Amino acid sequence: MADEGAAAAPVVEDEDLSPGEAQERLQQLRTICQELTMKINELDMERTEHGLVLDALKPLDPNRKCFRMVGDIVVERTVSEVMPAVVKNRDGIVQTMNKMGEALAAKQKYADEFAAKHKVSVQQTQGPAPAQADDSGGGSSQGVLI
Repeated sequence: MADEGAAAAPVVEDEDLSPGEAQERLQQLRTICQELTMKINELDMERTEHGLVLDALKPLDPNRKCFRMVGDIVVERTVSEVMPAVVKNRDGIVQTMNKMGEALAAKQKYADEFAAKHKVSVQQTQGPAPAQADDSGGGSSQGVLI
């Protein structure tokens, strides 16, 4: 519910913003987008790790002993007990990534509309830094390079 109020507040305030305030608000929006992008990348790495675990477990005997970390505790289980949990966790990560991706797209669209409406740009105050931010943002849609 708090998000609904926060989303509505900028629309009301948009009319009375000075160029400096508009510039600051746009920078805040861009920062939020960068944070969402970084979190999506982290989740993508976790999803990849879960996939590697599943690939390692698939050829094994379902009754074979394996160990699973739950919080800070390692527990003994069988492959047949662990595989469904890993699949469920991976699917949950994918769903979260999809929701965050939708939120990111909506925030970016709002930021672009805000910038066009107030005729402001992040480049005006940051100089060459936005090119680096754009590179990291563009790279996130293609994956993470390590």
